[in-house]
Amino acid sequence: MKKYILGLTAAIAIVTPSCESLEVAPTGFLASEVAYSSVDHLDMVVKNFYSTFHAVADIETGKGLTAIDDGVSDLLKSTWYNVDGGAFNKFFFLDNYLTVESNFRSNWGTMYTYIRIINQFFDDYNEGTIALPAEEVAPRLAEARFIRAFAYHQLVTRHGGVILRDEVGGTDDHRQNNKSRMSTADSWEYVISEYKKAAADLPDAWPAADNGRITKGAAYGMIARAALYAERWNEAIEAANEVIGSSQYALLPGTTVTDYNKIFELPANKELILPVYYEVGNKQHSWNTWIAPNTDAVLATGAEAGAAISPTEEYVSQFDIKVNGTWESFDWDNLAKYGNDPYANRDPRFYASILYNGCTWKGRKLEFYEGGSDGFMPYTGLGSRDNVHYTCTGYLIRKFLTTKEYTYTYTLSDQLWPEMRLAEVYLIRSEAYARTNKWSEAYTDLNTIRGRVGLSAKAQKSNWTDYLVDLQKERICELGMEGHRYDDIMRWNIHQQVLNGQRVHGVKITKVGDNLNYEVVECDLQDRKFPVKYSIFPIPYSEIQANPLCEQNELWK
Repeated sequence: MKKYILGLTAAIAIVTPSCESLEVAPTGFLASEVAYSSVDHLDMVVKNFYSTFHAVADIETGKGLTAIDDGVSDLLKSTWYNVDGGAFNKFFFLDNYLTVESNFRSNWGTMYTYIRIINQFFDDYNEGTIALPAEEVAPRLAEARFIRAFAYHQLVTRHGGVILRDEVGGTDDHRQNNKSRMSTADSWEYVISEYKKAAADLPDAWPAADNGRITKGAAYGMIARAALYAERWNEAIEAANEVIGSSQYALLPGTTVTDYNKIFELPANKELILPVYYEVGNKQHSWNTWIAPNTDAVLATGAEAGAAISPTEEYVSQFDIKVNGTWESFDWDNLAKYGNDPYANRDPRFYASILYNGCTWKGRKLEFYEGGSDGFMPYTGLGSRDNVHYTCTGYLIRKFLTTKEYTYTYTLSDQLWPEMRLAEVYLIRSEAYARTNKWSEAYTDLNTIRGRVGLSAKAQKSNWTDYLVDLQKERICELGMEGHRYDDIMRWNIHQQVLNGQRVHGVKITKVGDNLNYEVVECDLQDRKFPVKYSIFPIPYSEIQANPLCEQNELWK
């Protein structure tokens, strides 16, 4: 019986050999003797595994707005209640919205699907099916190993201890019964050890035509992230040193919004460690369709889109403001001190991340007030207001938006997703230094990130509580909307004070003649609910039922 190689459905924007001459099996499959007949064909198999990264990229809103991780944090507010993205509001407002049977945030089944497919690849290798030069096969095996470790990394972050399914000599998968979970510590050990094995065989860089493929630096970067989450501080520092000390990577200049935005707009820039690429007409996404001002879509098609999710004032106020040549924390109580202009002289990252009233977007001034061309709609939770495309906080997202024209139908967005970039590695190392009481080193790294955008250095603190205030500000301003905030809140164990019993805020702007009045307003109609058990996701009911040895997380029993 002819053996076929499982294919993944998503294409990737890496140069890929043409498959027109291949003996194509049923849709999505290739005969093994074809798939492993040359390095080019082997690359086709391995590059398909990169769909794992697309599956977790927040920018890929074709999966629905619930893919945006920061939507379940204090940084973003969903505009609607019953339609796309409304699950974010229900998550916070309804009792037990997240259950063992229904968890819109779980990635359990998706990640194990990718793991199963990659396991088959390793089985083929172990059976001697891939008879190609060892020096050519080794980096491809390392790519697959890295991606499988990345899938487990996602599972451990959300669910804790995993069921390890990577048996050699037989493709183990998530549907097989009778296998217990590893501890969370052992799960992190597996992930980190697999990244290390991958690093040994990955190149420092690939040829230019293969830009975007996993490198040694990406492996060390992910070791640093995983070690930080696993509270293995010295390992996080050591791995971060490997990345920061590499000539392959550098922080881009960022004192102007144009320079800073190159991080997200310029493929193959030196700050990117693990970019996820897209291609219009092939593997594209709909970030602009959901996120941009509604007038973008009206101008393009005559139909409204955009403005489905809005940055909160909790997010926006983190960006410093310069007053009389000195950078200081922003405070609405000092509006007169700022010349009644809260959006002038802010941290350059503010302008790269946020669309605000009066800013220039595609050659026009945005009007985020009631009666303005771009609108403002207080959050109501009413079905009649669903699909009304106005900001509900006074802001919209700028980060990742493209100014290129697209049709909102067939031609969508192709902005890259920075799964990991060098700024995160500096912040990882800073935090790990702080955890080991190396405060001078911790602040050196923290201030490197501030200095890149022209901000003054933070004064050194020597205790975790005060340092965490500074670290949070930098991680929010630097990495906001890149999918880190929710995980940060969980691992720092501050989820109750940040999310439970709280309400997020925005700014209601009223225009009176030529003057603007600003009012900080609540954007939730009730206090948010975040039970302690939400700090870890439950193991899905289907897994518990199918696998008698799989135990539920203690908080969910």
